[in-house]
Amino acid sequence: MFKSYVGREVNILTQDDSTISGTVYTVDPVSESVVLLQDCQQNHLKIILGHAIRNIEICSDKTCELRELFMNRPTCMPRSALDERKNAVVKMLRENRFPVTEKNDILMIADVLSINPPYKPNDCICANSIILGRIQHLLSCMDT
Repeated sequence: MFKSYVGREVNILTQDDSTISGTVYTVDPVSESVVLLQDCQQNHLKIILGHAIRNIEICSDKTCELRELFMNRPTCMPRSALDERKNAVVKMLRENRFPVTEKNDILMIADVLSINPPYKPNDCICANSIILGRIQHLLSCMDT
């Protein structure tokens, strides 16, 4: 049911009788909270908590395509600098006894954590927050 709201213009009536309008960016199915994109030009987001919502009225049956709001900036490093950074990261990880492998310019540690170019702390992906934090700390120490 909630998925049908995404990308649609809605008016949300809250428990305090105020109305909030915008395009639904996402809905949390557990808390029933809604994230509205209110001004496409300014990327103005409004979060309405599920317990505060009395009614949601769809203004238009037409869905609009929502672009990704939180994208990483593209890497603008020259290939030589990227290779140099990758080699330095691999060397540092191996010195710290991490089993590093490489596949398509993505560094992998024991098939648990991946590091995407440009191999900075925010380029790490891992489901285990402890491992993620430790690797990000090591990478941040390289930049100092």
